[in-house]
Amino acid sequence: MRLRRTVIGPAGAALGGAGLVLVAVGTFLPWFRSGLVLRDSYESISLIRTIGILRDSPLRFALDAWTMIVPTVTLCVATYAFGLRRTAATMAAVVAIICGTIGAVATVESGTDEASLGIASTGPTVTLIGGALALLGVVGVFTGRRVRTRTTAGGEP
Repeated sequence: MRLRRTVIGPAGAALGGAGLVLVAVGTFLPWFRSGLVLRDSYESISLIRTIGILRDSPLRFALDAWTMIVPTVTLCVATYAFGLRRTAATMAAVVAIICGTIGAVATVESGTDEASLGIASTGPTVTLIGGALALLGVVGVFTGRRVRTRTTAGGEP
């Protein structure tokens, strides 16, 4: 008997990596609009810090954590590349759930009205889609496993 790899695990890792890249790209796309100005999530965080809205609030730690998305995504993709798929998938699941949830809430709140002040839908939507793809990839990684096959004397299964 020999172990044969299935395609599901590597395909899940590829899908998870692509989803994580979309999550990272989505954070740089417009999240908020103010008149004719569109701001990505990092510009919005900088504005919140400058104004000092959350100076004494525990939510300021959430803003600090949001700035660590790109390094965390980079670490996940590198871990996938080094072949530690289950470790990378675990980290990817956490990132995908958190970012996907925030993207979903922002997408729902953005609405379709053309108000001059509000949430833009581009960044949150891309982040939501990336989070969903990353979670599908995580499922693929954890369901993909090696399959035992019997071999004949000639080595054919």
